[in-house]
Amino acid sequence: MKRFLYRFLKSTVLISFSALLLISCDKWIDDKTNINPDSPADVPMNLMLPAIQQAMGYNLSGNDLVRTTNIWMQQFDGIDRQSYTEARYQLTPADVNNIWNAVYTSIFMNSTVLISKAENTAGKSSPYNAAIGRVMVATSLGVVTDIFGDMPYRDALKGNQNVLKPKFDTQQQLYDTIKVILDKAIADFGKASTENLVAVKGDVIYAGDISKWKKAAYAVKARNAIQLSKVKSTAAYTDALTAAANGFTSNSDDMKVPWESANHNPIFQFMEQRGDIRMAATMINLMKSISDPRLPFYAAKDAGGNYTGCVIGSQNGNASSPGSYISGATAPSMIISYSEQKFIEAEANFMLSKTTEAKAALLEAVKASVTRVTGSATFDQTWYTTNIGSQTLTLDLIMKQKYIATFGTNQAYADYRRTGLPVIPVPTGAVLASMPTRYPYPQDEMSYNGDNVPVVTISDKLWWAK
Repeated sequence: MKRFLYRFLKSTVLISFSALLLISCDKWIDDKTNINPDSPADVPMNLMLPAIQQAMGYNLSGNDLVRTTNIWMQQFDGIDRQSYTEARYQLTPADVNNIWNAVYTSIFMNSTVLISKAENTAGKSSPYNAAIGRVMVATSLGVVTDIFGDMPYRDALKGNQNVLKPKFDTQQQLYDTIKVILDKAIADFGKASTENLVAVKGDVIYAGDISKWKKAAYAVKARNAIQLSKVKSTAAYTDALTAAANGFTSNSDDMKVPWESANHNPIFQFMEQRGDIRMAATMINLMKSISDPRLPFYAAKDAGGNYTGCVIGSQNGNASSPGSYISGATAPSMIISYSEQKFIEAEANFMLSKTTEAKAALLEAVKASVTRVTGSATFDQTWYTTNIGSQTLTLDLIMKQKYIATFGTNQAYADYRRTGLPVIPVPTGAVLASMPTRYPYPQDEMSYNGDNVPVVTISDKLWWAK
């Protein structure tokens, strides 16, 4: 990170020095000389907002991060190159440079600038733009700290007061920070629309619909609350239900990043350029066992016209590739969904011994997922009753269904480290005795901020998992 903070500071100094030169020169110098139109000094909020959102879609649920965690959870299998080694639990500091640097520069730093602009725009205010920026920061920080644990945050994003070697906040501090950020966003969303002197423009997620952003803030609060179940026990479930009560109410509230023909889905791009992953046998076999209607959308047919899962480590390139739902050219990247929230409610109610409420939430969670994935306006209640509803309600049943429904996000990996469910077998040839429980810190961070980087292995548990 020091490298990126140094570049930011260097740019600030160069801009200031250039301004002094222009002031001291005679007017015959054209003030438009040496201005790069492709690198504007000031980017308006309506252009910053979609860029940050697409960075979220690409980095949090579209490319390296979700690919690796889905491989470890045996939703995908890696059949060649880096993806194959990841399936055998090998991940080095050099492998995670890209995701770390992209999150800090494209999401955290840019969102911080967006929030600052929203609150200090020529005497005007834009509480809604600022609040959206905060929801994006909080959502992203939650996903990434659940991968890396302790991270630089308060020292790393101080604007002109750059700290070239930022200290790491503990994960507990980061979770507290996320709560504060979301509470501030929710308060800003509650302000009267007449106070919003600068309109929200460029929002590719909710098209400026503030009511949906407010629901998203509460849905993220519910996700983070239940993630603390091993830390806070019963209170975590109560907190999750309290937040969910103000969260999403239907699939139309899903927080997802769209893609289009000129800017394709990241998994589509990966399969087009490298193609190193296939659907894993663990995922395919689980879906076949319940005749899951989502299977044709999650997986493509193999050459024989079947849905075939790749046994981890087999490098079976003939197995099914990811299907249109996850890797279609214009398939959106899911950040957090209504169905995930209902699974949170199902788990929380079950753990609080509210069986009736848990069963109702599980049904709604599966229904929301199936109708979203298949695009069907109807839901086959008989299929559900036969294959899921007839089973004894257990935490294992809830987590297996959530595992299927959250395919293409990092939540199955987060849930697994917290609950141990669903049970994932260690693949033959793995270099570790059990699944990695975190990412290593990136090589860049160790090179430029080594004094502050904690010493960890990828088998160390995170704070909330201990």
